[in-house]
Amino acid sequence: MIKAVFFDLDNTLCDSDTAWNIAVRETFQLFCQYKPNISEETLTKAWEKVHQKLFQQLDAGKCSMAEVRDTRFLHLFKELNLLPSKITEELNDFLSTRYLTSLRLYEDAAVLEELQAYHVGIITNGANDERTDSQLSKVRYLGLTGRIQSLTISGEIGVRKPNFEIFKVACERAGVLLKEAMYVGDSIQNDIIGANRVGMTSVLIDRKSDISIPKIADAQPDYSISNLYDVLACLEA
Repeated sequence: MIKAVFFDLDNTLCDSDTAWNIAVRETFQLFCQYKPNISEETLTKAWEKVHQKLFQQLDAGKCSMAEVRDTRFLHLFKELNLLPSKITEELNDFLSTRYLTSLRLYEDAAVLEELQAYHVGIITNGANDERTDSQLSKVRYLGLTGRIQSLTISGEIGVRKPNFEIFKVACERAGVLLKEAMYVGDSIQNDIIGANRVGMTSVLIDRKSDISIPKIADAQPDYSISNLYDVLACLEA
């Protein structure tokens, strides 16, 4: 019997990709005002290279999301053979702020109001500090604090999804067994494989029906939905 329903945050409850793309585009425009001699193509390639390296380190456990966020422009300037200056901090602050203010909840996130019979929580990867675009700040900005009973962030726990520990901690906080919990997310690797390996009921939210599911047992969701309201049907199944 399911007693708790947990959700991923980014691209599950809120449209993070759109917000991030807006923030990056506007930050690039600001960058080009500061450094008009750097072409947008050169900037884009350097940005992608830097982020690829940083996220490889993040996935390998060699740094935290907060460290990725706080050093990304220092690495970018180094990649572009530019000396760091106050501009790096200004750009980082601008990106963080525009990302946060561009975030929007998906309309079907209103399903949270229909789950009063369950413990409702969020399990998410990211920073757990007071900086503008941390997961904590995003939850507050989106008005989710009063709509959930628990928030478990990788930056607080010290491990990222799909590590079993973050799911275990979330269920302990909710006072439920892993097998009594459902987890809803958009990532096969982080959400579905993570939930499956700890014995939670896994639900893949695939809004565009374009997610490729590897043919391995751990990657198979118990349910696949295109709208968060379909979680209600999953709970009744």
